[in-house]
This record gives sequence, structure tokens and C-alpha cells, in this order.
Amino acid sequence: MAVRGRESSDHEDASSSFYLAKSILKSSVVLQAVHGHIRSPTTLDIVFGKETSLELVVLSEDGVVQSICEQPVFGKIKNLKVLPWNEQQRSFQPQTHGKDLLVITSDSGKMSFLTFCVELHRFLAVAHVQISQPGNARRELGSYLAVESRGRAIAVSALEDKIAIYATSIAAGINIVEKRMTYPRESWEKGEHTTLCGTVWSMAFVPGSADANTKDAAVVLVVLVHRKGAIQNELLILICDMMERSIQLSRYSPIVPPGPLAYSVGDVPAMPGFVILFRYGDILLLEVTGTGNVSVMSSVQLPRACSSSRGKAGSGGGDEDGSCNEAVSALLELVSRAEGTLHQSTERTEAVPLECIKVGDLDDTSSPLVSAWAWSLDASMGSHLMLSMDTGELFLMQLVNNIANYFYISLSDCLYHSPPLKGLLWMKDGFIAALAEMGDGQVLHFKDGNIDCRSTIENISPNLDFSLVDYHNERQDQMFACAGAGQEGSLRVIRNGVSVEKLISTGPMYEGVTGSWTLKFCREDAFHSFLVLSFVEETRVLSVGASFIDITGDVGFNSSACTLACGWIEDGWVAQVCSDEVRICAPTIAAHPKGLNCLLPLSTCWIPCGCANISLGAVSFKRVILATSRPGLLLMLGLRNNDAGLQELELLQQCIIETELSCISIPQEEEPVPIPLPPAIVGLLENNTENSLPSGIEVGKVCIVGTHKPSVEVLSIVPDDNFSVLAVGHISLINTMGTALSGCVPEDVRLVLFDRSYILAGLRNGMLLRFEWPIDATATSLLPSLMSRRMLSEISQMGSSSSCEKHINWSGPVLVHSKVREQKKKTAMSSPTQLHLIAVRRMGVSPVSLVPLQASLRADVIALGDRPWLLQTARHSERIACTSISFQPSTHATAVKSKDCTNGILFVADRSLHLVEMEHSKRLNVERLSVGSTPRKIAYHVESKTLLVMRSDWCDHIHSYVSDICCVDPVSGVLMLSYQFDHTETPKCMQLCKIGSEHLLLVGTGLTTGKAIMANGEPDGAKGRLIVFQLLPKHGVRNLDSMPVDEHDNCTEKPGSQTFVEGEGLKITFRSHVQLSGVVLAVAPYLDRYVLACAGNNLSCLGFSSDGFHRLKRYDSVKTRFVITCMAVNLNRIAVGDCRDGISLYTYQEFASKLEQLYCDPMRRLVADCALVDQNTVMVTDRHGNFSVLSCGNPSDRHENFSVVSCGNPSEDSSNPERNLISKCWYHMGEVMLSIRKGSLAYKVLLEDNIKTCNKGSMREYQFSDSSAVASTLLGSVVVFVRLTREEYELLDAVQSQLAIYPLTAPVLGNNHAIFRGRGCPGGAYRVLDGDMLGQFLELTSSQQRSVLADQPGCESLSTLNSKLKGSSKGGLSVEEVLRLLELVQNSLT
Repeated sequence: MAVRGRESSDHEDASSSFYLAKSILKSSVVLQAVHGHIRSPTTLDIVFGKETSLELVVLSEDGVVQSICEQPVFGKIKNLKVLPWNEQQRSFQPQTHGKDLLVITSDSGKMSFLTFCVELHRFLAVAHVQISQPGNARRELGSYLAVESRGRAIAVSALEDKIAIYATSIAAGINIVEKRMTYPRESWEKGEHTTLCGTVWSMAFVPGSADANTKDAAVVLVVLVHRKGAIQNELLILICDMMERSIQLSRYSPIVPPGPLAYSVGDVPAMPGFVILFRYGDILLLEVTGTGNVSVMSSVQLPRACSSSRGKAGSGGGDEDGSCNEAVSALLELVSRAEGTLHQSTERTEAVPLECIKVGDLDDTSSPLVSAWAWSLDASMGSHLMLSMDTGELFLMQLVNNIANYFYISLSDCLYHSPPLKGLLWMKDGFIAALAEMGDGQVLHFKDGNIDCRSTIENISPNLDFSLVDYHNERQDQMFACAGAGQEGSLRVIRNGVSVEKLISTGPMYEGVTGSWTLKFCREDAFHSFLVLSFVEETRVLSVGASFIDITGDVGFNSSACTLACGWIEDGWVAQVCSDEVRICAPTIAAHPKGLNCLLPLSTCWIPCGCANISLGAVSFKRVILATSRPGLLLMLGLRNNDAGLQELELLQQCIIETELSCISIPQEEEPVPIPLPPAIVGLLENNTENSLPSGIEVGKVCIVGTHKPSVEVLSIVPDDNFSVLAVGHISLINTMGTALSGCVPEDVRLVLFDRSYILAGLRNGMLLRFEWPIDATATSLLPSLMSRRMLSEISQMGSSSSCEKHINWSGPVLVHSKVREQKKKTAMSSPTQLHLIAVRRMGVSPVSLVPLQASLRADVIALGDRPWLLQTARHSERIACTSISFQPSTHATAVKSKDCTNGILFVADRSLHLVEMEHSKRLNVERLSVGSTPRKIAYHVESKTLLVMRSDWCDHIHSYVSDICCVDPVSGVLMLSYQFDHTETPKCMQLCKIGSEHLLLVGTGLTTGKAIMANGEPDGAKGRLIVFQLLPKHGVRNLDSMPVDEHDNCTEKPGSQTFVEGEGLKITFRSHVQLSGVVLAVAPYLDRYVLACAGNNLSCLGFSSDGFHRLKRYDSVKTRFVITCMAVNLNRIAVGDCRDGISLYTYQEFASKLEQLYCDPMRRLVADCALVDQNTVMVTDRHGNFSVLSCGNPSDRHENFSVVSCGNPSEDSSNPERNLISKCWYHMGEVMLSIRKGSLAYKVLLEDNIKTCNKGSMREYQFSDSSAVASTLLGSVVVFVRLTREEYELLDAVQSQLAIYPLTAPVLGNNHAIFRGRGCPGGAYRVLDGDMLGQFLELTSSQQRSVLADQPGCESLSTLNSKLKGSSKGGLSVEEVLRLLELVQNSLT
């Protein structure tokens, strides 16, 4: 297997515009939530639809949502439903037999049917049906989706005027559905009048009787339609004849009693022939017959909420500014469309002008509205419907059948009060997922008429602003983001990797640690008893508990020697392996309550013969395996009772080894109480380790060794077997020059188990290898497992059969029959099995050691190298997921289990011990700091380590905004109110700056409660202010020559220096202000002595007068055509973005006191935010979800395949500014990126470390982390953009093209990946590479990776590209460098 042999070029052109976008955190907004038998017929799974990704989650027994898989779809999901399994309607396909399918409509114009492949750990497309043209046109099908309860039909509608019904049929085969039936018929669409002429608000199938002939019975569809200008909505009853394949309209006139506006319709699964109609203020139960007759069976009035429940802060009021509330409104509109319901004015504005609905009884403040509902899954409970009002109140509605066969509706009192919800999903065992529109959702539990909250579902949207802050001494940044609205407003602390909670940290007193272990006293013990730390010339044993106490003398270990290995050997006895002896000890009662009741511990020693030194060791139950050097021997010691009744060691066998060993590990026996399977695989596998191991391999009878050959070998440790070799895995890694890669000696080896056995090997050169046993063909033919059968049939059935058979290497688990196992035991000794190397992954440059988190082969493993990584072997089969842990680089680690910390990990880092606990229950590595109001802007004051948060919320009592700026401790989350604004003034932006030695806070405000921007992009004429605050220590003392500046002081004559105290907070003191002709939406310091303010469409440069900070002086001002929404500064360059003309670059000429425009945007765009990379390059995000890089250009920077227009002299271009800036690259995210900052959440490789090690890979990783930008989206995604060299870009671009058409990695919704990411891309611009698409390459096995890199029709040959690269640049990049290059990006950003 070839790996990277030459690093990329050290030199990176500063003007290059080759970027890669990598998602650090995907959207957390759940727009759709469904459940069904997705993974297998026996599991009930939950799928979250999140605009541009799908997430498969499971619910644990204690009600915690755990993520199984989150997969980008490379498109926009419009709607998501579940097609239930029906053997009468669906053809037999092994990979989907008995499973429900996901039905998704998207902007690809296709209706996609997806299944989840457990073996590949991802969603795969079963079929695509073209239903419309790509895009989001209102009259194209795909906006709404409904599925018949028995899976007989699927209805799809456009926003306006068109509905189609697809019947499922066995005859359709793999296509699932037959040819569509449309209403009105396509031949009528060009007519002057059609019956369906209006906006579709909702639709649902009428459940049919289970006794009816399912093959021939018609299906009835109820559609709620609004006609333009009408006051009331209408119900359309469409009858679909399944025999004639036609749709007939049964009724289209208003058929319900006059009353409030109806906004949604839903089915009643447990009651055939009934639907439920939701209106403002009431709910109707309708009976719909097969002929289309409708009658009202029952109704119920919804309870009116008190006024205090409505009008919560942040939920109403006017538009505060042109950006924040627009973002929140866009999120509300997006969520409402996805749910197919109406939330106050959101969809009403979309479908019906407000002037058309002026009815006296439609008062939103008084008419209750059901925002979400869900039917119970428990048939024993009957027809129970959980309702959530728009106020957050939850009610239980029950359909009761009396003696006269008459149904009536029973509504309970309020059972629970939560934030306003947009979705409810009733799950098994009484659990209910309550999904909030803005803020965290909840997992509720309903039992005996009561509801209680069990856990939260993290949601960090809307993300309005963020700040990057150094994560204390851990070489990576953390993000503080403004999230939520109203009382759910909070700050979210976002970190990379798996979240950990720090419990205990010691001082830097543990220098020279060479190893760490935790030991039990008895096998049945639930917790660890001892922590052993080995140093260069000593060993210390500490007690495990609330504190670490030195008990070395009470355990009996040799404290003056370095420990090579140790472990539990028998109940009450522990073993220590040193270089000159092996000691077994029985601790005293002072060390453990069950210890010996004596003053000194008992111990016996075994000393090797001659002058042999022990180099390695491993301890297991009644066995010690040793390796010696000079001579090279492999020894096995056993435990026996001597004449005195004490335990002692004896030599059982030994053999001479030809090659020196590098590491030894003995697979440990399972805990006495079997560790339960993770929720991710419950129902998929049996928790039976013995049946899952290869033949001849038994826990406790084998050991795994690494050798200097190099190789990995499985040896038998059964007495008299003479360490026979059972399996061998040779390590042969070559570089691109054809020579062997150095440093391939194993540092650590482990046997792990999921669907089959694997051997993980961490090498001394920083690489991680994975070996597997070959599939036994005889065993497969005798007893193939369910998984094997399913996987083998997926070769020819899944997706494109020809492509799958050619490129996918399918392999599945084999459960070996007992007879076959006995046969293999007899022949196991004859010849060792050749292990297959199936995956190689670089974890860094430091040796990789492996630490299992539990005494189980299925346990997750921590890989320690340059930094800690979590290898989740218990959740994936075809790949092992590598996720970084949010903790500093550590030399050693061990799992710790105590009463106070059941899932702890002890890291040794920076000469200190750190006890942490991984928070597996959290789907996101996000910490929540509640602020009790809507946070709009955030800034971080470095000197005091304090967050400054600008909060603003609408208050109904004063009909205005209530705003303030508060200080927040980023560690504890303690909030201190600092400055309150008058209700006639609303802050819009703020920025920290330092002029001289004074710390200032610049705040821009608006003297209005309305919008800052009119519909045409021009300012509305309102005024604003620029306010200057001075930041002072809350209790600090200043020097005598630096007293607070008053109106008589001169700031230039008496520079002050404050002493800020961490965690103490700040004192915000008002200094000066100036009123400007427009709402101030952006402020920034400039050249350390000026202040820039954007008020309306004016850019002003101001400075402080000579009498201190009490007065601002205006130097110059320029106007743009439209309102300026954002600004960025780099040295003397100013970038401003407005809401129509895009980006403009300015500079300030000090000698002339004049602002001068230099460059303008070549295209119109609604700018969301911008960031200056350097003086000539600006990054821009717009409100359509696009990212682009604009540059002033360089005449020498051209490419033969792209037409680039460069600028000449700025003065010559001033007559035609539209030609100044050049679009260098483009990326369509699909989500609105509201904020972008120059910086990185990447792991920071120190430059001095690179100089010391002279490692070019680490130097490139340093460049990744040093030249990045971070963007956050409205829906909560976080994306990092990293710069690449030209050679790296061209190689990865070719790989991305291959991945986009490879069956396992192609977009699952049928999108054209290049078209989706390049949507709106101007000519001549490079396209930013998609890190999510490229990241899938690392998830494939080695054989699948080779298939991807093979030449495929329609793509440029990679070998041709490689030849071209080598011919155009010295050395060039080769195809073999793909893996290493992607690993560099992954390791730096993950």
C-alpha cells in the first residue's frame, strides 16, 4: 500500500484563491422528524431532516438522544416522510426487505427513496423519481408530501396549482412507484380555468379500512387550499382510482361550518375514514367516505392562553434592524414551510397577502393556534394526540367512542409548559421529542397523565454572531455564539471534537511519567481501586476516588523501579513487571477494604535467569507474558500456590524469538456483568463475543504482539502450544519513490470487535492500521448471517447495479457454525492466517498508543498521538470513526471508573494529572450559557477574559425594544448587567478597540424601533448614534498618572494602564457620542486612532478631539447607493458591504482627510458579512447562501482554463469600478452564512515545533490553521475555509469529481454536486472544494479508495492529471498523496 512520500510545497502564494470548505458543525435545526424501521425491521429509529443533512438518532432507555450518523446530502431537503413496509405493494429486495424507506423531495427535482445500510454506516439511495425541474419554483412539485398509512400511495404537491399521486406497486420493481397521476391533468394545465387554482396549505390521506381490498380500493386525499382573495380556505377531496390510474375531484366547495381560518389537515391513523382539521381556536374531527362525502363528527374549542404566555420576549414586535430579525424571520419561515403548518404570519405572508385576510375573528393575540401535534404509537392507549400550542402549552387530546358509535373529542388540562414548539414526535415507551423553533428541544416522558423532561435536544440556531476565543493552552480556539431567542437566548461554547468535562486537575508535579494503569482488586468489582503511575526510576500507586492518595507502601509494588506493565492477576492479587523482576502483591486493608488485615502487604518475586532484562510485559488472569532482549526470549509465567500457601509465579514455557518485539497486549475477558450494547447497535447484533471471534481465537488464550519486522502477530498462550502463531499481518508501507516507509514498527496493538474482529495497530511514525481476518468461504456457505445475505444482494440491487458490482467491495460478518469452528481448531496450528490490511490512517507524527475505555472488545478506544482521538469501534463496521477529543496533547491516558466518576479518563499532560469525563450523551460538543434574552452581538475582551454581549428583545408593555450590554464570565456563565439603553434607542452593533492604552467599546445604535432598511435597499431616514464606552476594571486600581479621563484631561498626555482581573468583570463607563444621519449598523477602529461608522448609506471616519474621549470629530464621509450592513478593516484598507451593490473597498488619505473609493464589486449581491484576508483580498457571504473571495487582482495571476479580468492602476479603473474586483472563487453553502471571521477552530501546530522537528507535514498543518476563515450560518452550521496550493487544489478537485459519481459517495438525493456547489458562480471563478465530499474518502476501505482513484468514464484520468502535474512542476503531487493530504486537513480541522 502506498502512502505519501513527499510533502506539499512549503511556499504558498499569498494571492492564491484555492480554498477548501470543511464543515466543523452541521446545522442543528431539525426541520423534519420521522420514525420508522429504518436500519432493520426490528429497530425503531428516528431521522432528523436538517435542510442540507440527514441525522439518524436513537433514544436510550433514559431518554437521551444519541446520534448514530449525520450525513450531508449535498442539496436542500424540502420534505421528508416515511414509506412503511407493505409486502403487498413493494417488490422483494434483500437490502430493504421489511424496512421502511425514507421519501424525500429536494431541490434536485427528484423524489428520492433512501435506506440505511448498517454495514456502510450511511444512507443509500434505492431509487430516484424525477418529479419536476431542479430548483424551487412555486408551481413545481415537491413542496408538500403525504404518504398513505399503509404505504399504498404517495402524494406530492407544488406550492400552487398542482398535485400528483404516485401509487406503489410490486410491478414497479426497484423504482418503488408507478407512473404518476396528476391533478389537474397535464392536458388541462393550459386551459383558462382549473379547479385547483390556489395555494396548497396542507394535505393528508384518509386512512383506509384494513379489511378493504388493498389492491383495488381507491385512496382519498384531502387538500386544504387557499384561493387568492378568499377569506376562508377550502377542502378538496380527491379520489384516486387505483385500477383506472386516475384522479377525480369529489368536492371543492367549502364543506365545513363557517368559523375561524383552517390552516392544516392531518390523518387519524387508528381511525379509518377520519381526518382532523385544525383551525384558529378549534379542532374538527371530519369523517370522509370513499365517495367524498364529508361530515363533522365532533369539535373542541382550544383553551385561550393568558396574555402573559403570549408575546414572549423575542417572539414578536417590529424588525429590530436589517439583519438580525431578518435572519430570525427567515428561520421561522423555513421551519414553517418544512412542517407544512402555519405559524402566525409566516406562511400567511407567503401564500396570502395580509390585506386579503381582514376578518374580525382572526385575532392572533386571542385565537389559540396548534403549532405541532403527534399521535401516540402505543395501540393500547387508543387514539391519543399530543398538542402543542403556539404559547408552548401541551395538551392531550383523546378520541372517545361512546355506545352509539359516536366519536367525541376529550381535551385535557395543560400538562406541560415549554418554549414554543415546531414539531412533536411521539416515540416508544411514552417518550416524546419536542422540537423548538429557536432554542433547545426536549425529550419528554408521558406517564399516568403527567409529563416530565428527561433530556434536551441541542439546537444552536439562530446563530446571529460569534467570537473566536483561545481555548486555554490547548492549541485550539473555541467559539462563543449568540443563539436562541427570547427567554431561550443563550451563548453557546462550541469546541472541536468530542466534549469532555474536566473534574480534577493537579499541579505540575508529575514529571517523567512513562506509563499509567488502573487496576481492580477483584474481578467482580464495579470500580477501579488503584492508579499506577510509572516514572523513569520509580513507581507510585494512588487510590482511586474523590482524591488521589499515595498508597504505594500498602500495595507492595517496588517503588524504586520503573514499571513496564501491571494488572490484576487474581482476586486480591496484582502484578508488577519491572526490567529485572516480576512481582505479585496482596495489598493490605489500608489500600483496599477487602485487603489483608496486616501492616505490610504480601509479595513474591520472579527473577529471570542469567543477565536477561525484561523489555516488555503484559498481565492477564493467572498469566504474565514477558519478552526479554539479549537473548531474545518470549516467556509465559503462571500462577500457583507454594508450600507456604502464598501465590507465586512459575515459568510455564519459553521460546526464542527471531525478531525483537515492540509491544504486547492480551485481550481481556469480558466483565462479569456483560457490558450492554451501545444504543447504536441494539437490535442489530447479539451481545455474544464468542460467536463473533474468528475460529481458533479465544479471549484469554491468545496475545497480540508487534514486531520489528515489522508485523502484527496473534500468538497462542495456551500451555504446551509453544506460542504458536495463529495469524500474521505484515506491515509493508511504501512511499512514492518505491522505498519502504520508515518508522512502521507497532507502538501498540489491540484486538477489537464489532460485527467481526479487527486488530488495530498504532505505529511509531504516527500511523494507525486496521487488519481483519479473511472471510471463511466455507462458513459463509454453511451459515450466512442476515447481514451477509443482505450485503451480498446489495451488490446487484443497490443503486446502479453495474457500478456497484464493479467498484464496491462488499464484505459482511460471518457467524461461524459450531461444527465449522471445531474443524478449524484442528487445522489452526498448521499454518497461520494471513491478516488483511484494510485501512491506513495518519494520526500525526508522534507514536500512537491505544487505550480501551472498558474491559471489553467492543469498547471505544482512545488513540494518543499528537493529540487524543476517539476511535468509536462499537458503532461502525466498515470504518472506524476518528474524532478528536477536546483536550490538550497528552502522553498517557487510562480509563478510570469510580463511584464519583463512572466513565472517567485520566490524562497525563504538562506534568499534571487531569481527570475528565467524556460526555457521550451530547450530540454536539456545545456548552450552554443562558443569558435570558436574545443575544445579538458578542465580543471578547482578552485582558479580562470577559465576554461582552449585546441583548435586545421586544417588550409588548412599552411597544419597543429593551436592550442592554452585559458582561459574562466565559467559564462559569455568571452574568452581570453593565449598561441599560433607553427604550427609544436600540443597539445594532459593537466593536472593541484600543487607542493608546485605553480600552474602548464602540456601539452603534438606531433611534427607531422599525426597520433600518426599506424594501428597495435604501435607508428609511431614521437617525442613529455612535457611542463610545470606556472599559475599566470592576475593582481594579490604576496608576496615579492614569486616573480616569475627565473633560479636562488630555488622553495623549496621560496614558493610563489598567489592571484587569480574570473573572472579575468590567465596568462600562459612558464617554462620548455623536448622532449620525442613519441607523448605525457597523463600526470599527481604524489605524489605532480613528473610528469608522456606517450609518444608513454613509461611511464616516471620525476621531477623538484633543481633550480626551469626550468629543468625536468627523473627518470625512462618503455615500453609497444602498444601506451598508457590514464592514471589515485590514491595516489601511476598508471593506464595506451593502444590501444591493455588494462590496466596495476604501482607504483614508490622512494628508487630505478624505475617504477614497478604490474598488467595487463586479456583481450585485445582498451582503451578509465580509472579512478582509489581506489588503487586496476580501471574503464575502451573501443572503443566498453563497461564499466568495474577491481580489483586487494580479496581472500575472492567470490560468489557462479560466478567464480572469485583472485591474490595472486604481486611478485608471475609477471610471469603471465594476471591473476592479475579481471573483476568485465561489461556494454555494445552501445555508445563509450571517457571520464570517478570519481565524480558525483548527488545532494549532506550533511553528517552533515544526522548526525543531523539521516536519513538512506539520508545517503544512500549521499553514492550514494559520490561513483559515470561519463562517457560521443561520441554522447553526460552522464552516472553516482553508487555503490550498494550486497543486493541492487540482489534485483534490479531480478526486472530488470521482467521489461525486462513485455510488457510495455520490449525493443521495440525486443532485449534480458540481451544479449545486457552483450555483450562482460567476464566470472565471474557481469553485471552492467541498470538504464534506472529500472527507468521505477517508471513510472508505482501502479497496474502495482504490476504486475511487481508478479512471471512470466522464472524468479526467487521474493518471493523466498526475503526469501533467509532474510535468508542470518539479516533483508534482502524485495520486498516492491524496490520503495524506486529506488526513492533514482532517487532523487539523477535526
